[in-house]
Amino acid sequence: MTLTVIKESSEFMVNKPFGPSIGYCKLPQELINDFNKDCSTIIKSEEAVKANDVSHTLVGSVKHQLKITEGVITKWAPYFMDLIGKYVKAHPTNNIQLSLDSAQINFQSAWYVRSFAGDFNPAHFHGHCHMSCVGYLSLPDGIKEEWAKEDKTHTQSAGSIEMKYGEVSIFSNNVLRIRPRVGDYYLFPWWMSHMVYPFRSKGERRSFAFNVFIEDPKEKIEQYEKEKKIYL
Repeated sequence: MTLTVIKESSEFMVNKPFGPSIGYCKLPQELINDFNKDCSTIIKSEEAVKANDVSHTLVGSVKHQLKITEGVITKWAPYFMDLIGKYVKAHPTNNIQLSLDSAQINFQSAWYVRSFAGDFNPAHFHGHCHMSCVGYLSLPDGIKEEWAKEDKTHTQSAGSIEMKYGEVSIFSNNVLRIRPRVGDYYLFPWWMSHMVYPFRSKGERRSFAFNVFIEDPKEKIEQYEKEKKIYL
């Protein structure tokens, strides 16, 4: 059984279903439109698809994993930086203290994920960053019907993202499995193990992801890695 602990909200919230914290909010429609338009423009051209293909650096077994156009990220960077700042400030007792007034938030990489029936993303985490995220842009037309059938006969899984931490024990849940909704946005530590289950419905499940590194002028990433500290 999977417990639902993250409720829909346009305000950014920091949830803690188990050890790691997960940030969540509902994305504005303008952002969803901009990202969808950018992705749709890329896939119209085979040359653009090849130029933006980043699948060789990622683990997903999906149709396309395409680099997001720089202009789109630049436009929405202030919005995401605000969310990232709220996430960091929600952890005042962390062993790494970052002053967002002096720190620089760097978007290490940003890409779209286009998946269709049978595609999946195996369990993995994102390295060389402090935080990762996922936002949902579109879902297959029949996914709700698939979920309704699934609820009668199977454990929730089709097209869901699963985040896992620790071990299951009495009064302790170690899995958070979430059915995506268009506009959902989740922010989490780079070391959070997560995966995406396949689905059967016709149509596209489209999402985006990016990694973030916060560089403190007083500390460098090489020092963090050398000391093997847990980031944020």
